[in-house]
Amino acid sequence: MNVTTKIALWVLLCYPITKTTAQDHPNAPDNPWLADSPWPTYHKNSARQSYSDYAGPTEEDSVVVKVLKNIKGGTSPWTYFSEAYEDGERVMLQSNATHYVKLRDSESGPEVVSKLRIDDDWLKSFNYTQLQIKGNQWYAFDPKENPRKGLHTKLFKIGDKHPNDPNSPLQVKKVLDFGALGIGKTQHAGVNYLGQIVFASDNEKGKKSCTVGIISQDLELLASMDIAPIANNEIFGHNGFPIDEHNNFYLVTTHRLIRVDWDNENLSIGFEAKYDFVKDGPTGRWAEGSGTTPTLMGFGEGNDQLIVMADGHAKNNFVGFWRKIPDGWQGLPGEDTRLAGRIQLPSARTFSKKFQSIENSPTVYGYEAAIAQYNGFLGQGDKPVKGVQKVRWDTDNDSFEISWVNTDVNLNGVLTYSVGSDMVYGSGRENNCNYFYYGLDWATGELRFRKHLGRSCKRLFNPYDDPGDQNIIDEDGNIFFAGGGSLVKLEIVRPSDQPAPIRVTPMPSLPREEGLNQSVLYPNPSHDFIELPAHLADTGVKSYVTNTTGQILIESTDRKLYVGDLSPGVYLLKSGTSTIRFSKE
Repeated sequence: MNVTTKIALWVLLCYPITKTTAQDHPNAPDNPWLADSPWPTYHKNSARQSYSDYAGPTEEDSVVVKVLKNIKGGTSPWTYFSEAYEDGERVMLQSNATHYVKLRDSESGPEVVSKLRIDDDWLKSFNYTQLQIKGNQWYAFDPKENPRKGLHTKLFKIGDKHPNDPNSPLQVKKVLDFGALGIGKTQHAGVNYLGQIVFASDNEKGKKSCTVGIISQDLELLASMDIAPIANNEIFGHNGFPIDEHNNFYLVTTHRLIRVDWDNENLSIGFEAKYDFVKDGPTGRWAEGSGTTPTLMGFGEGNDQLIVMADGHAKNNFVGFWRKIPDGWQGLPGEDTRLAGRIQLPSARTFSKKFQSIENSPTVYGYEAAIAQYNGFLGQGDKPVKGVQKVRWDTDNDSFEISWVNTDVNLNGVLTYSVGSDMVYGSGRENNCNYFYYGLDWATGELRFRKHLGRSCKRLFNPYDDPGDQNIIDEDGNIFFAGGGSLVKLEIVRPSDQPAPIRVTPMPSLPREEGLNQSVLYPNPSHDFIELPAHLADTGVKSYVTNTTGQILIESTDRKLYVGDLSPGVYLLKSGTSTIRFSKE
């Protein structure tokens, strides 16, 4: 019996599976201002959920690894796809310590198109945020802050020197100096559902207030507000933040979760939830104790709506707070009423006083989340701490439960869940300085894909060591991620006559009471066949039957579809832009 099997048995004994309707609940609505891209922003969307609609590589695919090393400016924690240019080509974008970098995917692998230097000090200005807004408008930070030397955070608006040309060099179009606004070091930002840039400053470990604010796309300050610390050791700014569809955004400090509201005129505090995110956890140089980037879970009126993250305790917990407290909620004994649930992560182990064991933010789809053990970004030893687990929110019982734990692999980054292949992806190190790329089954945690990336014993700028959140999947199922000063591509090699995997639209995009007309699909409930309504039955249009997590089960161009082999349950028929729910008996 291997370690994973033993852990799985322990999970079943300690956390028995109960009924949950997680798969019936939608994910975050698309932000219309983000770039029209397969991966437009950090953690994929404004809710920071880190899932992709595209199918990634599977064990049946032939995959080759292509690596671009020694990118000037060092390591980028984020890699994005741009919008498509007029000729259909996309580029990729990175922001590292000194440069903003445009890259293309060539036959031989990734290559640099243009580099734009935005800072001279790679050690003190490592940049955690870049932004993309529709129309290939890009933004990057130089967060360095030293008022005594006249140095202040700057935000750069960046674009192509020659519009509509993917080969164009980059240029700075405008610069915002935060020092001129009296605002301190700022390195976390996002794009709200009004197309505005939202930012939050650091606060020098409780010495002064955190400043939050709204900036226009043309870098004009629209509003700002200071949030004072409630303790001398309260720290703001350790991680990024999500933004919901109502333009509220959520900050986690060492002492509390804060919702900041924006009504397009005024900023205000929506609520505060007290919680000790540090407790007995490490608070070293790169572990400030505030846990991971908060992620939004659950959307739609009448559904459970949560903010979830891992705390910074020595034995990390997965915690959730109510965005909207349901009627009749009594609260957990001795806790803030906003705390919805908490469960200890079985595979989280402290490995260094400098880092938290769970620094990687959760990957969320529906009411399920995967989260991995961390081993730092300064290079891993030959015996990294292994462990990945998936957590489920039980909507019936208002509690978290562990779905599975895998202690056989090291995935040292924020994971990406692929709806199309139903796997969660990431990379990590094994013995003798070897790095591999993995895909774990979303339902069971079992290893379903493993590809050797290469061998490197470097501590700094290891080309295979993932330092952030960037397992991005393109339309053809290829995966890209940034290593130490590098860009790695896992390319699927297909016969010329084999089509790329299709895109799966996230399931579903409407609230629970969406009012879909169930009667237009006949018969519903069904036993053996379903028949498409006339307006969806155009000859040659492909229809898909999926489960409620988006996995394709049937595809056909016929008006009448055989569903007799499906297990009893709820399914979705997708044809064109229409989605219809039906039951199989």
